[in-house]
Amino acid sequence: MGRSMKATFLQRLQKNTLGVLASLSFFFGSMLFLPTFASYATVGVWLFMTGSALMFIDIIRSLND
Repeated sequence: MGRSMKATFLQRLQKNTLGVLASLSFFFGSMLFLPTFASYATVGVWLFMTGSALMFIDIIRSLND
């Protein structure tokens, strides 16, 4: 990757940080609903709620762009 491509990628990643964090929260939260991790289901619920809140904040923020 050229220098300008790296800068563009980093700028896009920075702009989408909340979306990335929301996606990771959903992913790891859903993993905790698997039978193997059933004892951590409450943490999974909290991660899902966090992902939802981050996504909501990201959408509201993007309306102002």
